[in-house]
Amino acid sequence: MQRYLRPDLLEEAGVEDFDSWAATFGEVVTGIELAPDGGKPRMKSRFAKFKNVPELLRMWHVSADVKTAEDLDLPVPALKAGDDGRRAAEAVVVPGSAALENVVADLVRRAEQLRGGGASKGKENMLTITGEGRAAALDLRLVGADTDETVKLDVAADRIAGIWRDHRDTTYLNPDTQQPHPTPGALQLVFCDLGVPNDEGRFSVYDDLRTKLHERGLPEGSVRFMHEANNDAAKAAMFRAARSGQIAVLIGSTQRMGVGTNVQTRARALHHLDCPWRPADIAQREGRIIRQRNQNPEVEILRYVTEGSFDAYSWQTVTRKAMFIAQMMRGRLDVREIEDIGDAALSYDEVKALATGDPRVMEKAKADSDVNRLERLERAHYRNNDHLRRTVRAAERTGEEITDELRQVDAAVARRTTTRGEAFRAEVWGHPYTSRSDAGRALQDLLRPALTRANRYSAPTDARPVVEIGGHTVTAAVRPAGDDIVAELTLVDVPRGTFTIERSQFLDGDPTGL
Repeated sequence: MQRYLRPDLLEEAGVEDFDSWAATFGEVVTGIELAPDGGKPRMKSRFAKFKNVPELLRMWHVSADVKTAEDLDLPVPALKAGDDGRRAAEAVVVPGSAALENVVADLVRRAEQLRGGGASKGKENMLTITGEGRAAALDLRLVGADTDETVKLDVAADRIAGIWRDHRDTTYLNPDTQQPHPTPGALQLVFCDLGVPNDEGRFSVYDDLRTKLHERGLPEGSVRFMHEANNDAAKAAMFRAARSGQIAVLIGSTQRMGVGTNVQTRARALHHLDCPWRPADIAQREGRIIRQRNQNPEVEILRYVTEGSFDAYSWQTVTRKAMFIAQMMRGRLDVREIEDIGDAALSYDEVKALATGDPRVMEKAKADSDVNRLERLERAHYRNNDHLRRTVRAAERTGEEITDELRQVDAAVARRTTTRGEAFRAEVWGHPYTSRSDAGRALQDLLRPALTRANRYSAPTDARPVVEIGGHTVTAAVRPAGDDIVAELTLVDVPRGTFTIERSQFLDGDPTGL
């Protein structure tokens, strides 16, 4: 988005390409995930955390003004409190059937064939398996299977009918006159993106749910489909009917009944029969009921999940995306990193755990991951301690050596005599000189035979005193150094007082400089 809105800021910061941006502001996080084919939980690393947040948000806020629901604090109905007193969406868990287990097992087999290259090219892919898995989690008849056991639509119909009976006599105000409306009864919204009505004779979740609701006492005509309204006029008429109590249950998809659906006046409950792919879709769905001018002080949101089905992976995917989005939306300039995921993402994660059939599966996988992480940290802790102990011992030895060197340096400074200007004095091999050039030439002549004879295979000569200068004795040795020969000169009893001069530089260089 920043590349579209303010590419100049990215260029100025030196992060105009995605790799640079990701390395600067993103971080890869490893966590526990369920496999899409229903396999065991696995470790997965994903780009899922922001860092260097103040710098990122300063650039982002140049072109974006982000206001969350918490910032706006609008007068909307509260979620009904659960048994634990927490106001949150309710996860309605539906036991998985034996037929569903068989379908999931077949999905696993097909996914394993894909991994092993056994599937026919072009006829099978993970997207196909994913689609069938989502459909089977909603109703087995969508994938050509069936069962006599209780399924998601049965449970949903029971809950919808129960809420209808509890609120069919509730009176609401006419929004235009603010007087009691003559028609009582609350509205319920049911969202389902799969199994929509069709003219092709295929199984429709919508039709089956309506039949089940009528069997449970809802009057004919009180259950309507958003798909019946094919133009703006028909939509407006259906919205008016929903607001006036003529419709008790309105069923639709995220696309048909999301943005622009204004029916919240009597909306008491919202039901998610399936899980969309994006957190924004869930926000749009739930925004139809958690909305201003809803006359219900409390509302219910129910999310139906089938144990051991693809629902677990679907809610997991939404959880991961919601976590990442919530980080940026809730970002503050006073923190360097953010991974606060918000209540919505936590709720999605709970649904994911319930859909596995046994929430302890996810807890166990998470615990195993934490144990492995802590064991790695423990090993790193001990390695760091060993490294620090070695560092301390080395520093102590270095301190002793430097203290000894300091004593030698102090003594060398005390012995020093000046050689500045006319005060220059030097003895080369016992002969005194007061001229720098003469002393240098004498030193060249003294070491010339040894330097001339030496070759790369010669053994180093013994160091011998050659010069007395400035209160110090200088020794000299000749030795090979790679392909060259060097003269090694040392100030006796002076720490780090050794230096080398290459043969050609020593013999042919300026004697005064030497």
